[in-house]
Amino acid sequence: MSPSWRDRLLITLAPERVAVLRLKRGLRARIAGDAVRGCAAADGRGAPPWAAALEALEQLLAEQGAGTWVASVIVSNQFVRYVRVPWTEGVSAEADRLALAAGCFRAVHGDAVDAWRVVLDAPRFGADNLAAALDAALIDELRALLARHKRRLGSLRPHLTAAFDRWRDRLAPEVGAFALVEPGCVTTLFRRDGRWAEVANRRHAGADEPLRIIGQCVEAESLLGGAGEVAVLAPGAALGGTGGSLRWLTGLEGPWPQDPWRSMAWNAA
Repeated sequence: MSPSWRDRLLITLAPERVAVLRLKRGLRARIAGDAVRGCAAADGRGAPPWAAALEALEQLLAEQGAGTWVASVIVSNQFVRYVRVPWTEGVSAEADRLALAAGCFRAVHGDAVDAWRVVLDAPRFGADNLAAALDAALIDELRALLARHKRRLGSLRPHLTAAFDRWRDRLAPEVGAFALVEPGCVTTLFRRDGRWAEVANRRHAGADEPLRIIGQCVEAESLLGGAGEVAVLAPGAALGGTGGSLRWLTGLEGPWPQDPWRSMAWNAA
């Protein structure tokens, strides 16, 4: 059977919740079942912020029963760092691009980058790139966990890059910022000089916070000549108000789940 017709597991990892959704393939892909579990509070023993999410995922997979499904994983922006990597003429080989991105992270975060794994968008000639970094231990432990449950990691993507790739071609030219709201986090990607690359990743503590954070980020970006209209993707969030420059993204072609956990997972479909 062709891999495109096999069932898959769509997994989301976030500090508050982990979800495992089963994607039924066919003429029209659909979510055939799901399970969501809250994550245990940090125990104060210095465990990494994603440890509780992997513990919850272990429990969910144990409840799924036997199967050989391939897993597609979306990681919350709260577990990801982002940095803009400037276009550099003559740097095109993958190893050189990754080294350049690591250098950009090191300039901001110092030697902490040695414990991270850096991933890059596909190169676009003359354009800056967005680089993401995740804890290498998170990726290694996730692979081992899936293997214990006879699952294989097919893809692993940060939430921002996965969601933006779904919407990029649908954003009007006047849109200068793409804001992604998830529980506990607002991540805003800015277009500057026609190029998407600058990013602000901020935590929030409640329903009133995301719009304020987006406004602050847009105000700061406007001082650099950017921003314009802001496209906001906030599935399941009751943010209230619209704001004159905000454009709400409310649907894609096909089934688009309007709650944060299903929405995150659907970006991996």
